[in-house]
Formats: sequence, structure tokens, C-alpha cells
Amino acid sequence: MNNVAIIPARGGSVRVPRKNVKLLYGKPLIYYTIKSALDSNIFKGIFVSTEDEEIAYISSTVGAKVINRPVELAEDVESELVIKHSVEEIEKEYPVDTVTMLQPTSPFRSANTIKRCVNELIENWDEYESVITVNDIEGDRPEWMCYVNHYNDVIPYTNTWKDPTDNNYIRLVARQDLEKLYKQNGCVYTFKKSLIMDFGMIISPYCKAIIIEEEEAFDIDTNLDFMIAEQLMGKRKC
Repeated sequence: MNNVAIIPARGGSVRVPRKNVKLLYGKPLIYYTIKSALDSNIFKGIFVSTEDEEIAYISSTVGAKVINRPVELAEDVESELVIKHSVEEIEKEYPVDTVTMLQPTSPFRSANTIKRCVNELIENWDEYESVITVNDIEGDRPEWMCYVNHYNDVIPYTNTWKDPTDNNYIRLVARQDLEKLYKQNGCVYTFKKSLIMDFGMIISPYCKAIIIEEEEAFDIDTNLDFMIAEQLMGKRKC
């Protein structure tokens, strides 16, 4: 099968300017994603979709091919649109069977996890259309979340618990007494080409999960995240 990896990396960033090329432990953030994709040895091609010249230069230097992203996709648009355009460009060279989207903000993602996701899809081709990484939500329980209205009233997000008058309320039970929940973490998305091209989807209703640890799932979105990631990366290099 022709498996390809696509790394969407635009030049703009809402919270951290030039995030994808900001240095993390001496290397541009995007370097770590390209390197793990290369080390997985499972892709026919590894592509970075960008409109940015610096990102394009760094990506090609590390070992990825560059897809020039059109202006209309250079803003903060749906990932599905970017991936669909990328597949169209790749298929000018050869047909694609599976696509793996790797966000450049997950620098601790392992090559083995990438390989597991691709192999899971291939080995379960008739049952699943996509494979994604997830991790335990830990303390971010929806049962403890709430809406806050314009009066600053607390309105429980779920109806898990009700008082004698049938009002929802939040109960501070031990986390281990609640059902285990997972969240998709943006680390790896692997899916059939037909899923994105025919239906505009990345996560299918027929989707399998690969559970990973919280550190591998660590996503960088703020300057504080960069500071934490720098410490984590330093411990790994020791």
C-alpha cells in the first residue's frame, strides 16, 4: 500500500507567533514531527503542507517534501480541507491508499506509535476506516464541568446527578469511581484516502483507538507549553 504522511504547518499562529519554527531544545518544533515520521519507515512519502517559505525550507532540509498551500487555505481553516488539497497534489505523482495526519505541535510522538496506527488500519482494513491516538482524560471530567451564564450562575454540563427536585448538580466523587474516559489528542490520525476524498472526513464512525501516555500526547499551544516541553525534552536527552 502507498502510505503517506501529511504535516499541516501554516506560518501563522494565534497564541504563539511562528510556533512551528520556534526552537524547542535547539531545533524547530516541526523538526520532531518530521523526524518521527521518517523513523517510522512506513511511508512512501512525507509531506508538509505550508504557505510559509521558512517552514518549507526547514522541512525540506530535514527530509520532507513540501506542498505549496494555496492562499485560501493559509488561514485557520478546517484540517480536512488542507488534507484533501494535499492528497490531490500527491496523487499527481502516484496513487494514495492511506493518509496519516501529524500535527507539528506534538513533539513527543514516537515513531513506533505512528507505525502502530498505520499497521492497525491496514490489518483491519475491512472493519475500520480510521485509527487515532487517545489518552485518559484524567481529572478533566465532563461530570465536573459547567456552563456559566451572564449572572455567573453555575450550570452543570451533564445530568449525571440530580437532587430531589430533579435539578442537575455536581458531585465531587473520587475520579476512580467514575467510568474511564479518553480524549482524542491530535497526536496521530490515520485514515483511508477514500474517507477524506469521498466524505471529507478524518475520523470515521468506524474508528479504532490507540491508547498512549499523557507525555507522548503532550500538545504545544502556548508559551507555557513550550516551557514545559523544554523541561521534558531535557529530561529525555539526559
